[in-house]
Amino acid sequence: MTLTLRQLLLLTTVILFLLSVLPIVQLTQQNHNKLKYREGQKMEAQNSELKFVRAIGYILAVTLVFGCSSWFGVVNVQGMPHIGATARFDQPPEWAVLQRELINQMNTSVDVFIEKYLADDGSFRYDCWGKLDDSYETFHNWPTFYTLGGDDRFLSLAKRQWETITRHFTNNGTLENEFHRCNDWFHLGEGSHLFYMLCLADPADSKFIDRAQRFAGLYLNENPSVKNYDSDRKLILNAQTGSSGPLPWIPEQPWEYVWTIEHYGLPFYDIPGIADYADLNTDNNMKEMAAVAHARWGRGDGPINLAVTSLMLNAFLATGEDKYRHWITEYTNAWINRVQENEGILPDNVGLSGKIGEYIGGKWYGGYYGWTVYHGWGGYAQSTGMAAENALLVTGDFSYLDLLRSQIDLLLKLGIIKNNTVYVPHKHGYSGKVFNMPMSFLPVLRNPDGTCKEVNGWFKFMPMDPVGPVHLWNMSMDPADLERSKEIRNHDPEARWSRDWEKIESISRFMAKDHGGHEAAWQAYLDGTYPTYPEEILKYNIEQVSSRLDDIHQHQPKEHDGFSLIYRNPISVEGLVNLTMGAPLPFYNGGLMMARVRHFDPENKRPGLPPDVAALVSGLDSDRTVLHLVNLSQTHSRNVIIQAGAYAEHQFTTATYLPQVGGEASLSVNAAHLMIHLPSQSQIKLDITTKRFVHKPSYAFPW
Repeated sequence: MTLTLRQLLLLTTVILFLLSVLPIVQLTQQNHNKLKYREGQKMEAQNSELKFVRAIGYILAVTLVFGCSSWFGVVNVQGMPHIGATARFDQPPEWAVLQRELINQMNTSVDVFIEKYLADDGSFRYDCWGKLDDSYETFHNWPTFYTLGGDDRFLSLAKRQWETITRHFTNNGTLENEFHRCNDWFHLGEGSHLFYMLCLADPADSKFIDRAQRFAGLYLNENPSVKNYDSDRKLILNAQTGSSGPLPWIPEQPWEYVWTIEHYGLPFYDIPGIADYADLNTDNNMKEMAAVAHARWGRGDGPINLAVTSLMLNAFLATGEDKYRHWITEYTNAWINRVQENEGILPDNVGLSGKIGEYIGGKWYGGYYGWTVYHGWGGYAQSTGMAAENALLVTGDFSYLDLLRSQIDLLLKLGIIKNNTVYVPHKHGYSGKVFNMPMSFLPVLRNPDGTCKEVNGWFKFMPMDPVGPVHLWNMSMDPADLERSKEIRNHDPEARWSRDWEKIESISRFMAKDHGGHEAAWQAYLDGTYPTYPEEILKYNIEQVSSRLDDIHQHQPKEHDGFSLIYRNPISVEGLVNLTMGAPLPFYNGGLMMARVRHFDPENKRPGLPPDVAALVSGLDSDRTVLHLVNLSQTHSRNVIIQAGAYAEHQFTTATYLPQVGGEASLSVNAAHLMIHLPSQSQIKLDITTKRFVHKPSYAFPW
């Protein structure tokens, strides 16, 4: 057996203690005999000698106790409740073996990616930079993997990549003071995911925490030369903002005809001579569209900016400063009020006066990255979902979830039933004028000519992606929200991704840049209808990693190929997040982790599962968490700290478990952390009553 330095020191302590015992015993016996005959000063001196030797013995004994406690895994985390597992296994659960196989596979697979694409300083070997957000996105889940229990180097690698990318785009003028000079929050949110996860992974890194405060300060107007936010009217001044302030739209710059985005359709359908996207293929029409876009989009707010609440939440979790919490609630409340003002529909544009539709003829649709152009509901499920989650986290007020819930209900009411499936509209435009030809592979209700079916201005009817409804249920644990998730399920055998709640299937790379897409299946597992999900998602992730490694070996990089590296990233964490944390993947466009539990390795003083340990959250309720822990090591005991929530926002009250012999045992916890000791080849299943959203959330570690 190989001994660590600390274990060698502890052995030395034990030996010294044992060597001290015999002289102490001998001296004690001698003193016992001699004290009968000594008097006066001689007796006093001998008593002093005895006390001195005993003191040395006590010190050594205390050292031995603390040393052995560390040896045997009883980590000195003051006041933390703890449970020792006693149940042994002959054959470990399959999910546990697969989980550790996936972790081990990813720990080494990244070497292939690094060797192929990265220089020693983290820069790309080829001209693969692409756009700023795409470059950050390539590494978005590396710090997440470290947080889950991946190798230590993933933290340093992720930091290096963030620094390298930031330096490159600062040098070419895209960034100012390490933040994008100006962009929309659909893309800023995507690019920020890596940064947020780095702050979660290492809240002791003062450089990143200083950045978190500085970036959030851009929307608190803390830089006198940059004003992005109107605190009186509670609005962000433009759909594109950043370290240089709001973007001044340039009317002379023509709207560019790009055939690859033709499927998004037109932003406006009320411009004479421009009835469909193909009409933009002339200089005059492109200039006319640019002029109208400047007039309508050059000022004012839109709900895609709700992603800024994550920027504020990141700073709040890092510092605890109340100004960030206040901004989250203030801005989210402003959009809740706008929904109410607009008869329950989320408006996609607000003028600088606070008036809905101020620059688009009073229309609530037609804003930048709004209901009419680009992603429609696909973007708003993310931005409203993020804001609702973030506001709930910092307040404990579940009513904030109505911001997301109300729009899901609205779209369900507008839905069309086909093959027992609700096709909901994802966009809204100009009634009777919409001409949109969506991508051929999308399961969209179409007219005979292939264009989108439109009803009273609503169009692009598709089955709803489960991401929004599953996130809603994950936060609320409301049975009614579970039913909403079931109502949107895709039963249509003619549609892609049909019956995705009862099978693991490959999701298009383009459709799942987070390498996920199995929220419905994970939810069905927790609902008891998909019992083999843990094994199947882990096998899928293992195959996913292997497939990407093959792709890397065969790939011949080209210039300006940065976007493709996102899909060759060999790290895939969906199964680990689902199973170990009891959580869906964060919203990809800038969401933070919203989880039932998080794990820490007290031996190595780092986040994530310790070596050889696997975890499975097999049950979630509004007041209950069921967690199964397994230590696969044949020789080493392990300790793991379980945290209630990603940010210790929850509280464990009572933990019930089965000892090796006898009936159930219970421990009163009443804390946000619980220590579990796992001897070699042992397991424990915990049923923990849980109070949710009762503590101030924080990135702080439990020691």
